Amino acid sequence: MKLPQYDLDDIRQELEAKRAELLAYRTAEGIAIERIADSMDQLVGANERDLVVERLNRETGLLREISGALERIATGEYGTCLTCGDQIAKRRLTALPWAALCIECQENVDRAQGQEERFVQVPESLEAA
Repeated sequence: MKLPQYDLDDIRQELEAKRAELLAYRTAEGIAIERIADSMDQLVGANERDLVVERLNRETGLLREISGALERIATGEYGTCLTCGDQIAKRRLTALPWAALCIECQENVDRAQGQEERFVQVPESLEAA
């Protein structure tokens, strides 16, 4: 079941608004490395930089997903799972308009990523810390 054009227009507007919001507040401020004499302040600064970098990475990923969704709307492929080809549930698209996978395929991807993370070996130097 393809979505009606008026639904697609609403979704396109929502995606474009979310993209504009992310781009408006996107800044690399806080990544600069400053020389600080106090080691505790250096640790706090490094932690803050890590948080900024993580936020930028998340936002970059979301911007990619939004761009992909807008492209799928333009090509008429929006709402179709990129993995299995089934239709993505309207409730899922309402909650996550940039969703590219149906819930079943997304769960399979999440499960596979969870298994990969479990098998990542932690260096002994970090285990002792």
